[in-house]
Amino acid sequence: MVERSIVSCQIPQDWKAKIEQLAALRKQDPSQILFEALAQYLGEDVNTNDTRLNALETEVTALRASISQLEGTVKELQLRSPLVPTWNNSTVASVESLADEDFLDEPDEILIDFLPPEERY
Repeated sequence: MVERSIVSCQIPQDWKAKIEQLAALRKQDPSQILFEALAQYLGEDVNTNDTRLNALETEVTALRASISQLEGTVKELQLRSPLVPTWNNSTVASVESLADEDFLDEPDEILIDFLPPEERY
């Protein structure tokens, strides 16, 4: 068994809050978070596959929650502002139908209309 020592240092309060938040997400002790961070900084491999998998699962869960929150924010902004387009299946279908329409204007006519008559041909 490896002999362990206690190390202490002072950190900013916001770091402490972030460490505690991460520890709560991972359901770990804050000291374990610090231990893993130091190990990573020193290039030591202390994570087993199980702990790394748990950490990734926790991170995915947190990312899903963030995405859900962002989707809610986007919907709220869309309701507040008529300038923000709301994209749904019918909107996409109408945009696609516009792309399929044949326009009667010929590109040549559009490009030369601004020219004086003597330079049109």
